[in-house]
Formats: sequence, structure tokens, C-alpha cells
Amino acid sequence: MRLNTIQLFINSAVMMSNLFIPILAHNLGASGTQIGIIGAVYGTALFISTYIFSRVADSYPPKKLLYAGFISAAVAFFLQVFAYDPLSLAVIRALTGFSIGIYPAVLMLYVYNLRRSISKFSSFMPLGWAVGNMLAGMIAVYWQIFTISSLLFAASFLITLTLPDTQVRTKKKADYFSRDILKKNWNLYFGFFLRQIGANNVWVIFPLYLVSLGANELWVGLIYTLNPTLQFFIMRRLDRYNTTSLIHAGDLLSAAAFIALIPLTIYYQAVVGMVLIAFSYSCLYVGSTRELIETNEEKGAAAGLLNSSIAFATIIGSLVGGIILEYYSYRAVMAAGAFFALLGYAVMQLAGSSGKPQKSS
Repeated sequence: MRLNTIQLFINSAVMMSNLFIPILAHNLGASGTQIGIIGAVYGTALFISTYIFSRVADSYPPKKLLYAGFISAAVAFFLQVFAYDPLSLAVIRALTGFSIGIYPAVLMLYVYNLRRSISKFSSFMPLGWAVGNMLAGMIAVYWQIFTISSLLFAASFLITLTLPDTQVRTKKKADYFSRDILKKNWNLYFGFFLRQIGANNVWVIFPLYLVSLGANELWVGLIYTLNPTLQFFIMRRLDRYNTTSLIHAGDLLSAAAFIALIPLTIYYQAVVGMVLIAFSYSCLYVGSTRELIETNEEKGAAAGLLNSSIAFATIIGSLVGGIILEYYSYRAVMAAGAFFALLGYAVMQLAGSSGKPQKSS
């Protein structure tokens, strides 16, 4: 329960802080492109951090890395209170991105070493998103949201102090370019990366889309809550399914979800798309994570590089979404999301028997 509580707290903190960043940036005078740049700066820092610490995860004491991640996140998330223009917001978002890239790989490896279910532990990630979205929608006051996020990271640090130590599985020198892992799993990383470009292209402007359709802050929070709440229940039931089938289903359902978001005329019609997103991401994340951990010797690095691909996609997707919004429309952003999801599916299909993931049951 302590690990699940940490997973719940840290993901609540991240999501409740992230939800209204596009609206806050808009209120501080940012254009569509600048909103995309702010998202890209955050994603760049997250990518650098996850890449570095996914390599460190296999050779350093897990709890020390968790301490560093949670303490730095507590400080960085509180600093968001002091953002006063688009530039200051971008700088502080870079700090938050780097801080939350420290712990994901080591936390997943820590759970694996304790022989806990990856699917059940992962399910508390979207539950945290749901709680964070709900709290953000109910509070709707930025300084309070950022303060609570900081306190949740501080609480996670205190809980970590009570966790048992685990042994480092390997002491060998890390290859920071991860050539062998990338070569072996290139299709998983690249396919996930393409899908996430489409997703981040949508999420960087989606709160503004909902507001344009008549939603207030509470309704934005409620609509965002639906997707991760469903993910919590879906992820817990995916252990028995073939990883390849889960990944393919995730890509195709993602495309269907983003297409469903195109013809909206009022905010509550987004419910259908959010339900499809819940199924799609659950399948894709659990399928990809299980495959990487089960078939690679350097498990922390392999799983951590998936987080790096997600972070790198945040950079590209945020820029794409912001630019498309500024020069085209919200609906064009949704169409781009579907296009990138289909590209991810094509990569997995075209990789062939030499590249596609091993089937596991």
C-alpha cells in the first residue's frame, strides 16, 4: 500500500499541476505557438532527465534516487506559484520536468524487484491523474494547486523513508547511449513515440478546446478525470493479455479516440473520446512496459527509455499542437493526433518478425 500511495500522490501532483498550464500561459499573454514552446521546454527537460536516470536506475541504490526525485519535485512544483509571464513559466516548467524525470524508471524497477504486479502498480498512475484532475477542477486557484502538488511530493518522500531497501541488480558500467537496448526494441520505442506525439499535440491545447466549447474549470477537471479513472480499472485486468495485441489495440483505439474529438459542438460530447483514450493508453502502456521489462536484462534502462520516448514526444507534440492551433484550428489538432496514432500502428506492423515484440501471455 505504501508504494501504491506514492504512485497515487506523485501522479496526482503532476496532473493537477499540468492541467491548467495552457490556460495559465494564455492568461499570462502566451500565443498558441508560445504555449507549444512552454510545453516543449518542459518535455525537453523531462526527456533529458528520464534518459539519464533510466541508465542510472540499474546501478545505484533505488531509494537514494527516489529521495532526490521527490525532494527536487517538491521544490520545483512550488516555484510555479511565482510565474508572472510566459518566459518565467517556461523556466520553472523546465525545472518541474527535470525533477519528475528522476524517479519513474527506478520506481518501476523497485516494484519489479519486490515481485509486485506491474499492471496493478501501473493502475495507480491513472488513478492519481484522476484525483489530480478532480482536485484541480474543484480548486481552480493556481497558487493553491501548485502548493498542494508540492506537498504531495513531500509526503511521498516521507513515505519513501519507511520503505525497505532492495539490492542493486547490476553494477556494470552503464552505456549512456543504450545502443543495444534501442536496437532490440526500436519498434516499441518509435511506435510509442509517434502515438505520443499525436497525444501531446492534443493535450497541450485540449483544456482551451473545452473552454471554447463552453466548459468552465470544474467541467474541464471532470472531463479529464473520466479518462484516468477508467484506466485505473482497465489496467488492473490486462496481465493475462498478449503484449503484441495490447500494443496494436492501443494504437488503433487512439486514432479512433482523436477522430471522435473532431466533430464536438459542446464540451460534454468529449466523453466518448475520453473513454476510448482510457482503453487505448491502458493497452499501449501496459503492453509496452511488460514487454520491455520481461524481455530485457537491463530492465530499469529498458523501461526508463520508454519514459524518455514519452518525454521526447512531449517536445515535438507540444510544438505541433501549438503551431497547428495558431494557424489552423482545434479540429485540425485532433486530426493530427489520429494521424500520428496510425503512424505508430504502421511502425509496429511494418517492423516484421525481426523487430516486433515477443508474444507473452
